[in-house]
Amino acid sequence: MSRVPVITSDQDLFAKISVMLNSCMPGCETAFIDRASQAMDYLGVEMPELVIINFADEKLDTDLLMNVIKGDAWLLSSGIIGLCDSVRELRESEKLRSTNVIALVEQVRLERQLPQVFSIICHNRHMLFQRVIGSDLGNIINSSFELKNDLIEVSCFTNLICNYLYNLNRIDTINKEKLAFVLTELLINAIEHGNCNISYGEKTTWLQNGGDMTELIDQRCKDQTIANRKVHLAYSIYPNHTTFTITDDGDGFAWRSLKDPSKGAVALSLHGRGVALSRDMTSDLTYNDKGNSVHFSFYHQEGVNNITPALFKDLTTVRFTFGETVFSEGEPSDFLYFISSGHYEVSVNGEAMTVLNQDDIFLGEMSFLLNNRRSATVKAVSDGSLIRISKKEFVAGIKEKPHYSLFLARLLAQRIERLNHKLGHSHS
Repeated sequence: MSRVPVITSDQDLFAKISVMLNSCMPGCETAFIDRASQAMDYLGVEMPELVIINFADEKLDTDLLMNVIKGDAWLLSSGIIGLCDSVRELRESEKLRSTNVIALVEQVRLERQLPQVFSIICHNRHMLFQRVIGSDLGNIINSSFELKNDLIEVSCFTNLICNYLYNLNRIDTINKEKLAFVLTELLINAIEHGNCNISYGEKTTWLQNGGDMTELIDQRCKDQTIANRKVHLAYSIYPNHTTFTITDDGDGFAWRSLKDPSKGAVALSLHGRGVALSRDMTSDLTYNDKGNSVHFSFYHQEGVNNITPALFKDLTTVRFTFGETVFSEGEPSDFLYFISSGHYEVSVNGEAMTVLNQDDIFLGEMSFLLNNRRSATVKAVSDGSLIRISKKEFVAGIKEKPHYSLFLARLLAQRIERLNHKLGHSHS
């Protein structure tokens, strides 16, 4: 992450953010951008892994900027840190819907929370830019995190995980929002009720009196024993589902009283509702005996593709069934194929080399770009669909959206790097 654009007209704020970022990520530079039009040009050419946007800046047309980003899935495939006056108001504005937001930080909490966000991102960079690395079929991805008793960490880790699965084409926008709700609900419960011993009644009274939960959590954490408690989040991504385990260091709770939240008054109670909705949105949600650890599964969807380039959506879609040949070795290379869904086996001289899916973005790009005949045969090994792109259409797309060519170059570089890595392992 060599350079992070900071989109704001406030130079003092930019200077402050630059110092924070460099202290958390030594050697990382910042770029000062004070106009929405300049920001759009920068994002299209540089395609940064991370961008910071000051949504509280009245001199910036952030509505225009976000509409452009949401209109082209390739423009910003990484992460957004949003600065604002009110997180609640910004969320309610729908401005950030369907974007890769990592964290929203209110100006009054900037000095405390922004370094935390930078630190989390620094230690989890692999989750930011998954769009062009592809994935190996059958591979299981495991990871675990340790959260402090701070709600900004809940937001940051939840968004990182949900964006990660979204960019891997495991879930669509609706299921991304469902998973975000569940993770947020259960992680907040672990901090507030598990680690900090805040009762539901106490929380309700505090909020009704205009209190902020961050302040109440901070009060509790003046007790060093509570401050030292952590929330442990672990997940495993399988081909068809992801499992999550959330464990706090508290005394647990009487989860059996919520065992059937669909009946009676519990269904309407504030403290039963979150768990009930979480059960409805997930599979196999269970607590341990103590009540301080919850485990659940979230199933993936078939054929999801969240990153179809805007310029290619209206082109011809070709559907294939199992066993059909997409193209054969030695044929003229007249088309590039964007993978919308399905799995495709690549073979050379009759020998299977690899299987590609929508995570790999394209089929046949090398011979297409080099004006060569096809160097491999590609067959569908499942039902699927491809968007067929002619050279004329691809060149026209690049003329209108120059960053498409940069994206393709980075994709090819990533594939070569992966191939070299595999060859290195096979010879070692």
